Amino acid sequence: MRSMRYRISFKKNMIAISVLMFFISLNGIASENSGNKLAILNTTDKTELGLHQSLQEGLAKAAANTNLFQTYIANYSLTGFSETEILNDFKKVASDLMSYVYLENSRLSIFLFDSGHAKEFIVSSQNFSTPEGGSVTSEEIQLAFKTAFQEIISSYVAKEYQYLPGSQQNTNSLAEQESFDTQFSVGEVKRLYRELSSLTQKPLYLGANVGMSRFETLSGTSTKTYASTVNIGALIGYRLLNSLSAELGADMFTHFMLHTELRAQIPIGQKYITLSISAGAARFMTQPTENLGYSGTNKITQGTMVFGPGIGFEIPLLGLNIRAEARYYTGSTSVFLGTYGIVYSL
Repeated sequence: MRSMRYRISFKKNMIAISVLMFFISLNGIASENSGNKLAILNTTDKTELGLHQSLQEGLAKAAANTNLFQTYIANYSLTGFSETEILNDFKKVASDLMSYVYLENSRLSIFLFDSGHAKEFIVSSQNFSTPEGGSVTSEEIQLAFKTAFQEIISSYVAKEYQYLPGSQQNTNSLAEQESFDTQFSVGEVKRLYRELSSLTQKPLYLGANVGMSRFETLSGTSTKTYASTVNIGALIGYRLLNSLSAELGADMFTHFMLHTELRAQIPIGQKYITLSISAGAARFMTQPTENLGYSGTNKITQGTMVFGPGIGFEIPLLGLNIRAEARYYTGSTSVFLGTYGIVYSL
């Protein structure tokens, strides 16, 4: 009896600690994302495509959707690449950060300047695959914009800056060659704004996974034991914020279980991998099959509710994320799920 009370108390403490960590993470995310005013400067367009307005608006929308900045468009162009000129530009636009797109016939680049790193900046340059003398396609511009923007955000979150030309011996050739010419060729902005808007991460996503489940059973002597079997799952989720989402899912092992999760990203790293923690509840709906690999009896009745935390990581790819996670639910019974699969943004 004393041992049982100890196990129940231990489970309750684990749940309380997990919920506390969950809300601490949310508070950290909210405080990190507040107060960063980002001015989107005029696009420098060296082509004859007339895309300066759509690129500027697309960059503003993509940056706003990250929830990292207070974003606004400034009718202003960078005056130079020295520390003095950049600090003066920050005063002119009254912002903490500045960013703009630089479009050439052979590549697209995105620059980001941080007032807290006046001698440094961030740049991502993506070359087009168009042969010399050919015309770049909107699909190439879309892909270059998306890749450059993702690299800029990853570098900003990871605080990976490079020195301005003249601030260190290693200078950036792309920054040196830019003349900051803001005289654009006259042309109609055609279809790129709608296409650039679609590059931002959609709030709705679907997922599928496989893995293993381990759950409580009763042996022939009515003592508690555990059984393991293969699990197949699916989920649908919606991003409430850039770093917070709600999910509904189903798991099928010897039991059919529905679950709901509130998931928050952990603001650590995030350049090549995204960590997250979750808190959720699950309900056992039915037992469609038997596990013949053990001799125990079913302890989980229909309608049983369990609650618990989870932890996972995602590796972002183009249009698709690879996710692996572990979830533990407890209550009148317990079940552990370890899964891996894919998450696709609609």
